[in-house]
Amino acid sequence: MSMFFCVAMLFHSGAWPAVMGEQRAPGEFLQNIPYGEYIDFNSAAPSGPVFNVLDYGAVGDGKTINSAAIQSAIDAAHGQGGGTVWIAGGDFVSGSLELRSNVTLRIAKDAVLRASRDPSHYGPAHFIHCDKAENVRIEGPGKIAGEGDAWWQAPRMQAPVTPPEVFSLEEARSVHFACKRKKIPGRPSPFIRLKESSNLVVSNLIIENSPGWTLSLDRCERVRVEGIILDNNYHGENTDGIDIVGSSDVNITRCFISTGDDGIVLKNGFAGDVSRAMRNIRISQCAVRSAANCIKIGTETWSDISDVLIEDCRLFTEEIWPWALSAIAVESVDGAAVRNITVRNITAHNVTTPLFIRLGNRNRWKDKDRAGALEHIAVRQLTATGVEFPCVISGLPGLHVKDVVLEDIDIAYRAGGERLDIKSPIPEMETEYPEFWMFGDLPAYALYARHVDGLVVRKFRALPRSVNQREAFVFEDVLNLEMDR
Repeated sequence: MSMFFCVAMLFHSGAWPAVMGEQRAPGEFLQNIPYGEYIDFNSAAPSGPVFNVLDYGAVGDGKTINSAAIQSAIDAAHGQGGGTVWIAGGDFVSGSLELRSNVTLRIAKDAVLRASRDPSHYGPAHFIHCDKAENVRIEGPGKIAGEGDAWWQAPRMQAPVTPPEVFSLEEARSVHFACKRKKIPGRPSPFIRLKESSNLVVSNLIIENSPGWTLSLDRCERVRVEGIILDNNYHGENTDGIDIVGSSDVNITRCFISTGDDGIVLKNGFAGDVSRAMRNIRISQCAVRSAANCIKIGTETWSDISDVLIEDCRLFTEEIWPWALSAIAVESVDGAAVRNITVRNITAHNVTTPLFIRLGNRNRWKDKDRAGALEHIAVRQLTATGVEFPCVISGLPGLHVKDVVLEDIDIAYRAGGERLDIKSPIPEMETEYPEFWMFGDLPAYALYARHVDGLVVRKFRALPRSVNQREAFVFEDVLNLEMDR
């Protein structure tokens, strides 16, 4: 029985209740997360002024709504020039909280800060937010619980925990969407939103089961995110891990992310925004399990993005299928110039495609037709196993991706069969949403590149499936090609 037929049967079987509530399907939450590798559970007690939420009337019984009490502690700390708001010794339920300048929100290892399941408890549509603040910190080693189960509908099917014997792109795409849990209106998203603020730290913290975007850094400056674990539902819709939105001078290091949408994603600008260049982003020593793209630049790319370094990361899928869509995706489709991108020393396991680079013309707000650029991209020391699909670089006729270097690339396909449906010619899909599968199956198994000006390929090795009948490399409208295997 084909996977596609199984999907169709499950759509109509009635095997799942209308709302899942606390019921979770196998593989949706990752087992055996290595907490000790990322979280220091013996971190020192806070120094300086401490504002214990218990002193402001908070009750850690897992039931009482503590929004007012915790906010009072935050306001008191801010009013006295700064300090640490201390949450310890209980399970504290709350609605929206607003952080203020010079305040550290710290959750002890014996405490949980839990999001309310009642939409009326959210003023802004966020659980924790700050706006135009500075010197703000959010720390553990305790936990922030998002209660995402309250905000999902049932999926149309339960995802398989193992892949099919024969890979079909059509079937993988069908299962990917069929397993998604659609959102219920009123959820707090972004769950944690730090907006137009500077000198921010999020560290040594566990965040689980977010109902939407988990941590959004929106037009911020000088941000450090280090030693955090984000553990979300693999099928939760729009549960991005970390969204860097129009922010600069951001350092994301030593984070573990398991989530149902893009793991770490850079976006910049929406129609009507003042153009705001985004630069100096470093992502390092992170492990990402994603149902979408593990690390991604795009999709919203209205303003420019430059000087991005992604290094020493492990990108993977475990305990569930379909795999992550792309290990690394670099896109400009709404008119931005995206340039000076360096990716190095990346290992990927069980990802559908290791690399997707796309310059398109989605032009979402219809004001920057064919105005984008994608150039000066270097990917070195990328090793991927359990691959299902080739690497892809694609610009447009007359709008070329420029100056790409691929060096020391090793990919190996998952064993088994494959069912291909390669269109001729390969469609351009100029205005479509960018995703690796947008062109359908491709005539190469290692790298398919077209509409590129300046491509260097050195030491690119690929091991296809045993049934493979495709060429390793296919180049169409590639100018200034330098190739050394």
